[in-house]
Amino acid sequence: MTLRPLPGLQAARLEDAPRYPGCVLRLACRACGWERGYDVGKIINRLHHLRDGGFTTPVADVARSVKRPCPKCKGKDWVTEFAYPERLDEREAKRLAGRYRN
Repeated sequence: MTLRPLPGLQAARLEDAPRYPGCVLRLACRACGWERGYDVGKIINRLHHLRDGGFTTPVADVARSVKRPCPKCKGKDWVTEFAYPERLDEREAKRLAGRYRN
């Protein structure tokens, strides 16, 4: 799955995800470019369970919580940011925005 990063959100926190309907947390390896999208709600729950963060955790700081090596190059140079899945179109974004709003 190809992910499209959201520009200008370096200081965003995990709690900001509902402002961007359909977004996921993109975990990417800086060394080889491997990437995967994760549901933001599940990441928040996992950080809270590990007592390593929660709603107010900056998106960029989630990368330091990742302990596993990259499955492609075995490196540990991670970067995290909000991103949209490639399949998300304008109609789907409006539908999700309505669901979050109501």
